[in-house]
Amino acid sequence: MSVGEIVLAVLLFIAAAVLTALAVRQLKCKGYCFNNAYIWADKKQRETGDFTPYYKQSGIIFLMIAGLDVLNGLYVLLKTGWLLVGAAALMALTVCYAVSSSVKIEKAKKE
Repeated sequence: MSVGEIVLAVLLFIAAAVLTALAVRQLKCKGYCFNNAYIWADKKQRETGDFTPYYKQSGIIFLMIAGLDVLNGLYVLLKTGWLLVGAAALMALTVCYAVSSSVKIEKAKKE
């Protein structure tokens, strides 16, 4: 194992820790909401709108990406193929969740 691989793994684990902390804040609806619906809303909508579902969606996505970073960091260290399979599965699950939760939120807004 080279020094570069160790550095890369450490950077991936640090990114996972930062994303986890950010995800916890999003799930608690604290701070800036990292979601397009919030980012593109005007000032009045931000003050009066309910962005709770968007905070939740962002928090879950950040947790999933943190999981990807952990799996990739472990792969860099261990070179075990099942970690890549797990990362690919988690990536597909993340995309499916992002799309399905967006549809669900939009449907709930129309009702």
